[in-house]
Amino acid sequence: MSEKCVIVSAKRSPFGKYLGSLSQMEPLDVAVHVANATLEAAGNNVKDEIDQIFVGNCIPSSYETGSVTGRQIGLKLGRDVFTTTIDTACCSPLTALRMALWGVRLGEIESALIIGTEAMSRAPHMSRQLRTGVRIGELKMPDPIFPIMYPGYHSVAVDASDGAEKYNVPKRMLDTFAMGSHLKWAAAMKAGKFEDEIVPIPVKKGRQKYIFTTDEMPRPTGSIAGTEMLPPVFGAKTTTAGNAPGLNDGASAMVVMTEKKAKALGLPILGTIIDQVGRTDMPYGISWIPAFAINKLLERTKMNIDDISLIEINEAFAAMPLVSTKILAENDEKKWHELIAKTNVNGGAIAIGHPVGASGLRITMAMMYELRRRGGGKAVAAICGGLTQGEAIMVQV
Repeated sequence: MSEKCVIVSAKRSPFGKYLGSLSQMEPLDVAVHVANATLEAAGNNVKDEIDQIFVGNCIPSSYETGSVTGRQIGLKLGRDVFTTTIDTACCSPLTALRMALWGVRLGEIESALIIGTEAMSRAPHMSRQLRTGVRIGELKMPDPIFPIMYPGYHSVAVDASDGAEKYNVPKRMLDTFAMGSHLKWAAAMKAGKFEDEIVPIPVKKGRQKYIFTTDEMPRPTGSIAGTEMLPPVFGAKTTTAGNAPGLNDGASAMVVMTEKKAKALGLPILGTIIDQVGRTDMPYGISWIPAFAINKLLERTKMNIDDISLIEINEAFAAMPLVSTKILAENDEKKWHELIAKTNVNGGAIAIGHPVGASGLRITMAMMYELRRRGGGKAVAAICGGLTQGEAIMVQV
């Protein structure tokens, strides 16, 4: 840990809704566009300075050739360096970032480009029957994203609902928090806060060609009453379309370097990565794993939650930030509400969208840019992944 690892650039695309603006673009092209913009954002093109590329992606079948996605992106970027593609479900881009951090700390690399990418609109229906042919009977074409689940386990919607029940988080609170996500996004949008992170992208959809600039999912004109009327989905007790994110498309990217290299190149240092951890628990514990990961991070850094100015917990469902902040507050009601007030302050995935392979970098850059607007401090971001893996990162500005 002799070398400090710093963030010199971080950008993302606007996140597209299901079958929305990004749905007819090759996801490879979306990732390359965002990565190029990220490389150029520091003021100098640092492409030639990148030692390795790490890419997080959950649904490789969305790509024309679903293999070595990262290598394909790297070559399109014109950077012939070793590239690793990682799938730890929604944790993927933060796991990719943690691998880059390992390389920096070991002294094997001085810089890295990290990319998170997903195109859920392009996830194909799949059949294992077509390879050998169907002589008689039903042809089955299951949809891998409806619902998202793993053989032998409940859907993630059920796990989120059960987690909320376990920690006594009622449905009305889930729905209220979800509506608040849309309203916080609207306030941040009006204040121009997303201009730091969003890269406009030229798109073609049908006969239309236009510049895509704004997240498509938010619904700030909705209401808590309307959200409460939505029925539970996939056998869950409290998970609905209203307190869950959509199926989304998008990409995010980040350039990290040793502090020494960044200073030598005259690049801006946006934030310093203090530490990062991964954590697991029982495979149905996705709602509480962000808290477990954050607590592990706080233990490693010898800090407590009161030292943290901002928190980002990915809204895979509203249960995740609510259950996890309750755990972090150690069931102290007053402290719980104080933590909620500094969590996802500009809205989260319920409003912005959750392209699963891209969200980890989005929440990291969101808290970093907000810290900068507030004059500095320390912040933590955490995300859950399928079958209960969790990633947490601490950044100082």
